[in-house]
Amino acid sequence: MDLIFILMFLASGVVAGILAGFLGIGGGLVVVPLLSFVLPMVGVPEQNLMVIAVGTSMATIIFTALASTNSHRKNHNVVWPAVFSLFPGLMFGALLGGTLGSQMSNNSLALFFGVFCSFLALYVVFGQRYIRPVSDYAQSRVWLSLIGFITGLISSLVGIGGGTMLGPALIWLGLEARRAVGTSATCGLLIAVFGSLSYVINGANAVDLPPYTIGYVYLPAFFAIITTSMLFAPLGAKMATHFSERVIRICLGIALAASALKMFISF
Repeated sequence: MDLIFILMFLASGVVAGILAGFLGIGGGLVVVPLLSFVLPMVGVPEQNLMVIAVGTSMATIIFTALASTNSHRKNHNVVWPAVFSLFPGLMFGALLGGTLGSQMSNNSLALFFGVFCSFLALYVVFGQRYIRPVSDYAQSRVWLSLIGFITGLISSLVGIGGGTMLGPALIWLGLEARRAVGTSATCGLLIAVFGSLSYVINGANAVDLPPYTIGYVYLPAFFAIITTSMLFAPLGAKMATHFSERVIRICLGIALAASALKMFISF
């Protein structure tokens, strides 16, 4: 493999790590569009392009989210009762999303990714919070579990990490932006574990896969991205503590809009 491709994967990990820590999005917003551009150059066939991009993204999020979660934990930005309530839905949703994503066509996955990011971008920037914050998590477990299932399903389906949905959802419920980012980053770790496992299992017997893949995970991109993303995720988490809620929401909206545009241009 040419050095230029390795450098592109490494650079992707830098940006993914910073965004994971700063916005709690798991880095998939950067990784999936980049891989959809680079993977054809290294011999990935068109029919497997998006599913390998998504599967590889989910696998890298595990390590990015580990570093990001640890930083947010140290800064006391993780609401653990919410994480425990979200967990059952996250697990089952992520497993189902990986299975469905493995069966969808390349264009269908790209279109779903683009439309999803477009709607989220509009909400994050212009949406309003719900008037009542979630304070009694014991009474909100069913509601949070449902949110977890939907989040796990869609996030695993498009490989963009749980923070992309959970961050806005927790803000909508009234959680402070910093704590919403920290909590969603932690949940993104859970989604990544079960989502990537689903892509590995569903791609185990797939044909016409390029060398150096395990299921639908492309190992050269995986190792290059996690190398730099883990180093830079703590930097992003530290940045989140120094910016206002409005700035964080605008940055998340811009990242979502840029990713949607990349998917629409690819048609």
